[in-house]
Amino acid sequence: MNIRQMRILIAVIDTGSFAAAGDAIGRSHSAISLQIKALEAELGVVLFDRVARPPLPTPKARALADHARKVIALFDAAEDVVTGQLVRGRLIVGAVPTVLSSFLPRALAELKALHPELSFDVRSGSSDSLADQLGQGLLDVVVCTKPPRPIAGLEWHHIAQEPLAVIAPKDAEGDEKALLTTQPFIWFNRKTWAGGGIEARLKKRGIAVNATMEIDSLDAIQSMVREGLGVAIVPVCRGSSGAWPGLRSVPFGDPPYARDVGVLVTDGVSSDPLIRTFLQAL
Repeated sequence: MNIRQMRILIAVIDTGSFAAAGDAIGRSHSAISLQIKALEAELGVVLFDRVARPPLPTPKARALADHARKVIALFDAAEDVVTGQLVRGRLIVGAVPTVLSSFLPRALAELKALHPELSFDVRSGSSDSLADQLGQGLLDVVVCTKPPRPIAGLEWHHIAQEPLAVIAPKDAEGDEKALLTTQPFIWFNRKTWAGGGIEARLKKRGIAVNATMEIDSLDAIQSMVREGLGVAIVPVCRGSSGAWPGLRSVPFGDPPYARDVGVLVTDGVSSDPLIRTFLQAL
């Protein structure tokens, strides 16, 4: 099996016939047919149902074509990898809001400066919904909190730990536990992996809170706390100073409890030049 045969297989599937594939890549119909027959003979499988007109790809042909696309992408990128030259392509990135408002924009800007022909399509959402989209092939990478348990078919790549802090109104008194048990509490959405982790840690420490709100946005939580409406536990996002203007903050736990932030990708794609470049930048 060689790269030429892989390109021919993909061309036949994409164009819908041997003749159209030949036109697309500048080969005769017979040459295309001979290459496919040679590939079938080598693999010992039938790749096209020739009873149909035009011949229809079998499930094995489609599976091989999906694999061939990845092989060709790596093959075509070989020169750039060796010479350290341009990385090209479009990356569909899913990211949770806390990452979008902290370190991800700078990383994307630096990547774009280094690789002008690299483009991004960025989509926001919760960790679990983005992981579902990644598993369905709708996203290339997801930057999020570490999942509470491994997800079949997905790989986790650690980027950073973000400590958590209790934020309270500027004039609020008392230590960490007093703030959490005597003040109204604002949840960071418990349906998110980060919020679920906070809830589990509170239960483990036996701290009962008087919850009054549950909010998705860190900016909205800060605004609520700044107006004296309660206290909250929030991550000190990577790249931030850890300062909370107009607020009092104390570490959550001793040592402070931290969440893991990183990247989810589908199994086996971390060697792809685009994915590898993205991971290295983060």
